[in-house]
Amino acid sequence: MAQNEKEQALRIFVWIVPRVNSTAFLKCMSCVDDTAVWMEPYMTTHLNKTLFNPEYKKDDQNAQRYRASMEKTMQRPETLAMMKESLAMADEFSNITDQATFTDSWVKKQLETEDPGKKFIFIKDQSFAIFDQLDSLPEGVPTRHVFLIRHPKEVYTSWKNVATTLADPSNPIPWDECHAANDAFLIPVSEFYQTHHNLWKHVKEHLDPDAVIIDGHDLTSNPDVVLRKLFENLGIPYKPSYLEWSGDPQSVYSSWRGSNFVVFVCSNTVNISRAVNCSKFDPPKHPRGVANPKWKVTDELKEYIESAMPLYEEMFANRLM
Repeated sequence: MAQNEKEQALRIFVWIVPRVNSTAFLKCMSCVDDTAVWMEPYMTTHLNKTLFNPEYKKDDQNAQRYRASMEKTMQRPETLAMMKESLAMADEFSNITDQATFTDSWVKKQLETEDPGKKFIFIKDQSFAIFDQLDSLPEGVPTRHVFLIRHPKEVYTSWKNVATTLADPSNPIPWDECHAANDAFLIPVSEFYQTHHNLWKHVKEHLDPDAVIIDGHDLTSNPDVVLRKLFENLGIPYKPSYLEWSGDPQSVYSSWRGSNFVVFVCSNTVNISRAVNCSKFDPPKHPRGVANPKWKVTDELKEYIESAMPLYEEMFANRLM
């Protein structure tokens, strides 16, 4: 254990694949006593390498189509107003940093820096955003790792619903014309679970043999039971009051650490705003493994789901119960 590690805040990484109820989870964690939260700092650096890097896949037709659609979106008056407001947030709130500042090395330094008055620091992030640069994880500080999972059929159908509006929210791509991966060129969609599983194995072997797995369906079905067990595992005092929190999005803007683009702009999209405005965990609308009946399982989804199932099932068998 590093010198004075007992006096340092515990960094708790919450690794995710998309669409596992992680934003609501982070909002819950932000109301825990003596806690700070980060909103996907490594994903933010990934966006600087991809979305905001004109050289990234510049000859790829899917990328060209995405960027053309996004350019139209960015020129709309309502989008320009939102971007202007997001830039002002970096000056107004000390927890918000300009998007361009984020690099893997900068994030590592921030997560290694002590935070007076904080006992726990939660960092929610995408597994694929860190897996190829694990040397960017903080060193010399106490850490724990939590993995959120959800049935692949629910993950992938929900993700495709996101992909239909990812580049242009006002002009959704028809479901049968949208491709869950090709219309989201920034993200390795087909590898969601393979990377998540690989990271879990690496963490257990090298970083945290007691890494915790939480299933999103369990969490939203029985949040009191799951959170009590999680907090006991992590050494965090539990309070039933943590099951409800402010629905005001200002509580997010003034407390979540991250970039102005991710914390403000992304949180105002149709796909994330519901979680940002939530005040509790809503129970699932369908049984585990049952997707929204409006979301047909298309050919690419079928392929991704079948590939992910063995990986999910192994992690599910090792989940917190």
